[in-house]
Amino acid sequence: MRKQWAKSTNGPDWTDLRAMMVAIGGLHSAQLELIVSPLGIGSTGCVTVKALAHFDLLPGSSLPEIVQTAATWPNANSATLTDLAYNLLWQLDFEIGKVYSQESLWQR
Repeated sequence: MRKQWAKSTNGPDWTDLRAMMVAIGGLHSAQLELIVSPLGIGSTGCVTVKALAHFDLLPGSSLPEIVQTAATWPNANSATLTDLAYNLLWQLDFEIGKVYSQESLWQR
């Protein structure tokens, strides 16, 4: 196998995903990760993709320690694995925002 540059695409690539993860993590003071796991047993060809944000919390905090989004791939909405991962990061940012919008439930 010869080393070569990846083909140019119009969609997000792994560098874009890293940049988005760094931005979301910095904005929300969280550590982000993407997990790609085989779906089921055998050779289905499908994977589960999870985007997670981990928060360092003080003891007694009622905020969630982890916020996550997940989906399977391939699917009808994402042409590539990176498309799905990018979409999950957008969804993760939205879910983190929903936690903050419920601030009145945990603040005294």
